[in-house]
Amino acid sequence: MTHRTTLLIALLLPAAMANAEDIGFKRYYQANEFSMTSPGAQRFGLYGYDNPAGLHYLKGGDASLHWTSDDFLYDDQRWQAIFAGPGVSFSFGRDNRGPGQVSDYKLSFGGGTDDASAGLSIGWYRGDTDAQDLRTHFTLGTLTRPNRYTSLGLTGTIATDADYYEGVVDLSVRPLGTPALTLFADYALGNDQDFADGNWSVGGSSEIMPGVRLTGRYFDTETVTLGFAVSLGHSGISAQSHQPNEGDAYQSYGVRLGSWDRNVFDAWSGGGDDYLELALDDRMSYQTLGFFDRRQSLLDTLRTIEAARIDDSIEGIVINSTNMQVPPTMAWEIKTALDGFRASGKRVVMYIERGQMTELLLSSAADEVIMDPVGTLTVPGFVSGTTYLGELLDHWGVGVEELRNLEYKTAFESLSRSEMSRADREQRQALIDDFYALWQTSMQNGRGLSASDFDNLIDRGIVLSPRELQRAGVVDRLGRYADMEDTLEDIAGGKRDTVEPNGLRVMRTANDHRWGPAHQIAVLYATGMTATDNGMNTRELAETLRELREDNTIKAVVLRVDSPGGDILAADLLAQEVKKTQEEKPVVVSMGNLAASGGYWISMHAGTLIAAPNTVTGSIGVTSVRLWDEGVGDKLRLSSDFVSRGDSADANAGIGLPLGISLPHRPLTDEERDRIMDFINEGYDEFVRQAAEARGMTEGEMRQLAAGRIYSGRDALEVGLVDELGSLTDAIDAAREQAGLTDRDKVMLVEKPNASLSNWNDLLYMIEADDRASVLFNASLYNQRYLKFLAEQRGEPLVLLPYEYFEGSLTP
Repeated sequence: MTHRTTLLIALLLPAAMANAEDIGFKRYYQANEFSMTSPGAQRFGLYGYDNPAGLHYLKGGDASLHWTSDDFLYDDQRWQAIFAGPGVSFSFGRDNRGPGQVSDYKLSFGGGTDDASAGLSIGWYRGDTDAQDLRTHFTLGTLTRPNRYTSLGLTGTIATDADYYEGVVDLSVRPLGTPALTLFADYALGNDQDFADGNWSVGGSSEIMPGVRLTGRYFDTETVTLGFAVSLGHSGISAQSHQPNEGDAYQSYGVRLGSWDRNVFDAWSGGGDDYLELALDDRMSYQTLGFFDRRQSLLDTLRTIEAARIDDSIEGIVINSTNMQVPPTMAWEIKTALDGFRASGKRVVMYIERGQMTELLLSSAADEVIMDPVGTLTVPGFVSGTTYLGELLDHWGVGVEELRNLEYKTAFESLSRSEMSRADREQRQALIDDFYALWQTSMQNGRGLSASDFDNLIDRGIVLSPRELQRAGVVDRLGRYADMEDTLEDIAGGKRDTVEPNGLRVMRTANDHRWGPAHQIAVLYATGMTATDNGMNTRELAETLRELREDNTIKAVVLRVDSPGGDILAADLLAQEVKKTQEEKPVVVSMGNLAASGGYWISMHAGTLIAAPNTVTGSIGVTSVRLWDEGVGDKLRLSSDFVSRGDSADANAGIGLPLGISLPHRPLTDEERDRIMDFINEGYDEFVRQAAEARGMTEGEMRQLAAGRIYSGRDALEVGLVDELGSLTDAIDAAREQAGLTDRDKVMLVEKPNASLSNWNDLLYMIEADDRASVLFNASLYNQRYLKFLAEQRGEPLVLLPYEYFEGSLTP
């Protein structure tokens, strides 16, 4: 080290080591010599070394090395290494300037939200002399970014071995709301200084191109620093010139390795040639668990496709559909997202091993369809029906009283009839025709099949070989997924790399690009049978919706409904909370496979209803069923006896069957039946009244559409029961627009309720050993619960679809 540099340090940082010995830590400007700006102005500062609250904004792991030098690498002055990850960092370094060498260490933790974060650091240092023995200090820091223009940081440091503490405030402003220009100032004051004697600096930072940053800073000591930093993606370099008022100039340097950062090379590349690997090779759910869960969530899948669309490094998507188990409405939503991806000029490649109608629909969104040479595709079309138990129950002596007066409300015909009614046949056929037309149009637009070619394909589609599909134009080439690398090279005309979803730029980008709190949109999942304390748990969902309504950070709510209905009280409990919430902030409903009967009841008060074209919705009607002992007790040698008081007290008394199901000993009397029918009619009138009010119709107009009739999403749009056709992401976009948020606003999605092992589907999925066995076990449990549910209702009014809709027989 030269004498001139030693003199410079003495002028710039007066008595640095001696002062550190006296107060127990280096002062703010001494410690943060490598900072190119104040802590809150640029990226993460020094990864929590200067303000631990900044660690909240770090998204991946980083390692950086900083040093000062007169001759770049050929002299030994001061160096510092920092290893950091989201919420934590560790640094160590050595300063060889002054009377002796001093090593310092710091462990930092930080976290919070985008608008407010906090952190804690513990630091200590050791020198070469007894006077420089181990000293420890603590730093508390906060960082507040209330909007995209302002960042305010506060830190306080106190020594454990000396009566000294120091406070620092730093303020940064982005006039344009972007990193293009940032102005900053900071001020440090120790308890041995008067306010007027505190130290300060002011400066500016400009990101002139993505990842290219220029900085300038002026200190109250009349020292000036000029900095330059360049991001190379997963690495970066920086250099800073220190120009003191007196003495020689010197430089400091830095290198970084780790997480991805925006950079000019990506901006100049004009597009990459990587392919995203999108695995659809398992079940798809709305929410997944944080551990041991192979399922994929619909929202994550749709967001991944959109992230790939806007990522210039991505040329295409490769879909692996092996063992795919995606419900048909979700498949349509994924197909729609892939259509948008292709419309941006990118390519979709799909691999099929074995498949059915759902895989056929997704293939319509692919430029290239590759099929295993010995795979199969079963595409016979669509069928809708059920097993009729009327004669069986009559034979066994189980009485069935179907309580209804609506032609299309056929929920319990399978228990009372031996064949399909005319009304049920009519509405089922309309659904099937709409499904068929959707698939036909998709294959016409996506794969160029004519209507007659599609008809011929379906007519012989009980099982189709890969070569038949290749001749029909559904499949482009045969191959194995293991050979996809070579196949992609052939398709694209050159070698192509593949990336996982977490490798997309949007997924890797740090949180510093836009300051301020993210505007939150809640995505609330209402799935399963409408019941208050099980199934959909509408009591809990209603409470959650109240909390979202009262939370000012939630700007809008997207309610994803996938429900065949159930109990009226449970449905109305949630529906009224939807109505109240819509009066305060936008509520947009996104309909899944089923949003009918009680599922429509909970949806109808939202401001906007969005369905997929193959959603099953409508079924505005109320019905019920009552099972009773018409001889089954005698056949099973079961009997019951009781005492009672009250004309109808014995109406629900009777034998108990295995599986927890009990049957009343007698049918209803005419008077009892009339009273229940009055109750059902009142429920229907209320359903119609609320639906008419919600949809802006007269009650007469609504009754023409009601009577329990089910509709496809496409037909529901034509008659005015829904507002748009679209996906979950379309619903989120609509909520964002209705909340007045623009593309410049940072938006975070909050999914509710929190996923848990609270239902059989999740639990069985986690413990299953064999898929087919678990499906059968799950179905038997569901059958038991469904029959028990009906037996327990004993004629209570229900807003419910037929059982087969639960099991998916109406879906391909």
